[in-house]
Amino acid sequence: MELTPLRAFREVCRLGSISAAADQLGYTQSAVSRQLATLESQLGRTLLTRHARGVQPTAAGEVLLTHAAGILAQVDRATADVAAAGSRPGPLRVGAFPTASAQLLPKALKRFHRDRPDARITFAEGTTPTLVPGLLDATIDLAVITDYPPGLPAADGIELLHLLDDRLHVALPIGHRLTGHEEIDLAELAEDSWVEDYPGAAAVLTSVCARAGFAPRLEIVCGTWLGKQAFVAAGYGVMLAPGLVVPALRPDLVVRPLTEPPTRTVYVATRAADEPCGAVDAFVGALRESI
Repeated sequence: MELTPLRAFREVCRLGSISAAADQLGYTQSAVSRQLATLESQLGRTLLTRHARGVQPTAAGEVLLTHAAGILAQVDRATADVAAAGSRPGPLRVGAFPTASAQLLPKALKRFHRDRPDARITFAEGTTPTLVPGLLDATIDLAVITDYPPGLPAADGIELLHLLDDRLHVALPIGHRLTGHEEIDLAELAEDSWVEDYPGAAAVLTSVCARAGFAPRLEIVCGTWLGKQAFVAAGYGVMLAPGLVVPALRPDLVVRPLTEPPTRTVYVATRAADEPCGAVDAFVGALRESI
């Protein structure tokens, strides 16, 4: 069955008149009659009975009318969905290093949706060396990256916007001998055990401690921030904590700023060759407002 005769049949049944349906659909009466005849020929059944005041569906027509309602509604939904897909932009794909997701990214998303409530966002979490290639191969549109571990990957075609300088703190277990200090000199932790979450961060810890004049005794590398906090809280060592993650740390940790603290620089990275994008610019603005 074709859709045009099916729509004509539905309209005739709704109005009870071939001529009224023809006026509503913008066809001649004879054109609607031919469409109805086509349907009856295809189905091998009489679909309408004529009477003095118009037409009404036969038993077979009633069955077809029930199916026609569902068929035409589904076609209309499909048409609307295709039209919307053509006009609605895809999701904004944002990447970020893990500790940026602790507070900065959720706050930025909330601000972004304040002005763009219908915008869609997807997130990819990773380290800077994995996020930059994602920008270059266009699997993400914007990335929040850092030079910690030290240095940014060399990559042509990336634009960097300075977002903030993030000071490092130290997290201690409750009862640690230095919890009474308002600030801690890193050298005061030379004899402590340290906990880290992955080898790259352990390399940075070694570099930071070397500048303070000692080599850290790294006894636990546990793989995740959640595990790292648990080991420190249990008294198995101390750990460095970037300022971005401090508000989200466990309450059974004692966090203190470091004197002359090392810092990491946080950037927003985008593709240099891209055309201006309102969603990207809006999300960058939301990030800046969320600092």
